[in-house]
Amino acid sequence: MVKSFKLTVNDREYIVEIGDLSESPLIVKVNGEAYRVEVEHEAPGPTPAPQPAPVAARPAPPEPKVAPPPAAPRAPVFPKPGAKVTPGAVCAPMPCKVLEIKVKEGDKVKTGDALFLIESMKMEITIPAATDGIVKAIRVAVGQTVTQGTPMAEME
Repeated sequence: MVKSFKLTVNDREYIVEIGDLSESPLIVKVNGEAYRVEVEHEAPGPTPAPQPAPVAARPAPPEPKVAPPPAAPRAPVFPKPGAKVTPGAVCAPMPCKVLEIKVKEGDKVKTGDALFLIESMKMEITIPAATDGIVKAIRVAVGQTVTQGTPMAEME
């Protein structure tokens, strides 16, 4: 039986699906990506007397022992045909709402550094820098809803 959990670790949400815990290794899916996980079981002790099934809510499951996978840089998304885009533009990869702007104009960034946190289809997604550079201009505001291909920042 597969169990699904929504976990928040350091303010990031993960959807975790866990199979039969009696198996080792077991397959654990984190945000749809499968991982093989070795499970160590404690040595069995004396068998306790049978207890009635608890009626109250169960305690929270233990925290996972595996660190979530690092976010992979996303492939560039090209703007819609006819849109005016300057060279070095960072464009919205999909229709989204800007939740956070993680840089300011003049900041030096390296490939993979977080530029924006967006929300699309109830998922929070970090938009990374595609290359090393300097943030020349920010073209969006927190709370703004944009369409796919909208220039969000300009890099030099």
